[in-house]
Amino acid sequence: MDQSILPGDQLPDTRFGWLTADGELKSATTRELFMRKRVIVVGVPGAFTPVCSRTHIPQFVSEAPTLLRSGFDRIVVMARNDPWAMEAWANVLDPERRLSFLSDGNLTFGRKIGLTMQAPEYFLGECLQRFVLIANDLVVERINVERSPEEVTSTAAQACQLAA
Repeated sequence: MDQSILPGDQLPDTRFGWLTADGELKSATTRELFMRKRVIVVGVPGAFTPVCSRTHIPQFVSEAPTLLRSGFDRIVVMARNDPWAMEAWANVLDPERRLSFLSDGNLTFGRKIGLTMQAPEYFLGECLQRFVLIANDLVVERINVERSPEEVTSTAAQACQLAA
């Protein structure tokens, strides 16, 4: 699918899910989560997948203090997994909760921004492409999308440091 969201575009208002510390299911809209904030949104094909778990997200966990000090209000990891899987994944990768792990379980956001793909060779079905999106008060400043779900080059944490 061709990328449809570009710098200067406003993020679509969709709903995301997550679990609270006591296991309660919560949801909020793009506006509620990102309005008046400068955010990094890291889209990944799936929770617990090898590249996401071993390389991509650990970079953001380790670089989170630097990124947050440099002017970002929030770093969000997003996948098409349900909120329970996202919570389990967050517990493994980020027990200190430097990042927010949000479920785009229905792929509403991914489809509206044009960043889903079919990945049958990985048994993922339709999922998010690997991307990093920087938005300020709901407006896209920058977006990088990997050509392959196995690559982490333009979406690495270091690429966000350059945008700070």
